[in-house]
Order: sequence, then structure tokens, then C-alpha cells
Amino acid sequence: MKILFAGTPDVAIPTLAALNESNHEVVAVLTRTPARRGRGRTLYPSDVSAWATENGIRVIEADSLKDPEVAKQIVETGAQIGVVVAYGALIPQSVLDSLEYGWINLHFSPLPRWRGAAPVQRAIEAGDTVTAVDIFQLEAGLDTGPVYSTRTVEIDENINAGDLLDELATIGAADVVDVVDALELGVARAVPQDEEGATYAHMIKREDLAIDFSRPARSVHNQVRATAPSPGAYTTLPDGKRLKVLQTRVTDAPATKPGALTVEKNAVFVSAADLQLELLLVAPAGKSHMRAADWARGARLSEGSVLGGNGNE
Repeated sequence: MKILFAGTPDVAIPTLAALNESNHEVVAVLTRTPARRGRGRTLYPSDVSAWATENGIRVIEADSLKDPEVAKQIVETGAQIGVVVAYGALIPQSVLDSLEYGWINLHFSPLPRWRGAAPVQRAIEAGDTVTAVDIFQLEAGLDTGPVYSTRTVEIDENINAGDLLDELATIGAADVVDVVDALELGVARAVPQDEEGATYAHMIKREDLAIDFSRPARSVHNQVRATAPSPGAYTTLPDGKRLKVLQTRVTDAPATKPGALTVEKNAVFVSAADLQLELLLVAPAGKSHMRAADWARGARLSEGSVLGGNGNE
């Protein structure tokens, strides 16, 4: 089977690599155009573009597939099927219909739960204990197509979004190859989604990052996990500077005042609404991440310091 692979971030690379090593042929890669990064705002190709170039695969860069010229390039690749993993743009129906076997998508949730851009982050934020890698047929609706394959994966109560994404990407890569195999053999069977229980996973926004310690400790812990390692949840110090909180642990110790710090020799704790959280990994403004205990030793915090103003940063 001749495959057009569509993806942009590094989480898409395990599937691209698996397809490239399979009996199928990746004839081209479709990815977003170079983005500016760093203080110098230098343009860098996407992770998928860089990988494809290193491996001698043709790259088509486009932020929108509404351009007839891009649609023409896709057809001219000779691809029979499109495989999508985190491409980052909608694919018009005309482009979906342009390939013989259509397009399939690797999605990191048990559809129809968490349709949309941030299924892993929203699942962690909501406290879900299981997720899945689903492979479904793309259609005009947002993540609404029938599902070819689903594999349930447990969510560890302390894993963050970045690590869970990596885990799911590795698991899903082999499943995508299996679905492409089945489609080529004519034995693939897709099951329509049940609309009951459908939820939408909005992208993480700035307002999702400010920590409100007047919420339960488990809720704060899940917020930290859902936004780590990037962009990272944050609170504010008594002097108004921001402190990113990248890793926490829920303790059994009862809370005092929400946001109140307890600094011990080798540990730092902060009270939420019900219990105390241990701060494990933080990043002060303008600095790299570090152990919270190391940060606290150098921060010279006064007795009774309170973080966050109860979330009203």
C-alpha cells in the first residue's frame, strides 16, 4: 500500500517510522510549515519534516489543505491511503475523497470520549483512569468516524501528559500498521461510534494554567500532570513572580490555609482545599526546572508564605 503520512510533532514519529519499516511504502509526508522557536525566533521545520528528510521521504509542507495546489500535490504522490497522527489542520472532504482508501487517524482516547485537539491532557485533568489508542476512518465531522481498532491503556495516577503521549504513540504505531494491513487485505471492519458520552477536548489555553489552591489536592495534582512538561501549570510567589509547578504528589496530611507553604529540610508542601501536596519539581521564572526542595533553600521564603493568592493571579 502506498501511504501519505500526515503529522507534525515528534509524537507522530513512532507511527511514521513503523510504516516506513513495514511492507508498505511511505511515498510522502504532509506536515505543517516551519515554525519560529526560541528567543531568536528562528524558523525550524517540524519534527516529522526533519525525520522524513533524514530518511529520504518527500515532504509537503502546508498549514491548510484548502489550497488546490496542495490537494493536487497530494494526488500526484500516488498514495492510496492517508495516515494521520497529530497533523494539526482539518482535512477537507474533497481531499479525504481523493485517495482510494481514504484517510485513517490515530487518536489517543477511547472515542467518542475526548474528541478534539488535547485528548490526553483533558483525560488526565478530568482524573480518568483509562484511555485508549483508537484508529478510525476520517470523515467530515471532528473525530466522528467509525473505529477500526481500539486498545485500552491504564493511566497511572502520577504520569504527566508528555510521558503518557509518548507511551500511547509507541503503542499505537504497531496498531496503525495492522489496520493498514487489514485494509489492504480487505478484512478491516470499522465500528460506528456511539454518540452517547461524547466529549470535546479543547486545546490547553493560558487560563488553564493558573493553579487555584482552594480546589481539592487531587484536582490540582491532575492539573499539574495535564500541563507538564509543557506549557506547565503555575502559581505566584509572595513577590508576584511566577513559579511553574511541574510535578506534585498528593499526601495524606490535612490542609491548613490554601496555598500555605510548609518548608522542611528536604521537602516542600503546599496546602490545597483538603490535603497537602508535596511539590517535587518546579521552575522559577527564567530558570530551568529543579527539585522543589532545592528551590526552596535558595528562595529565602518567609514564615507563613502563601502561594497564588488562592488562584487569583
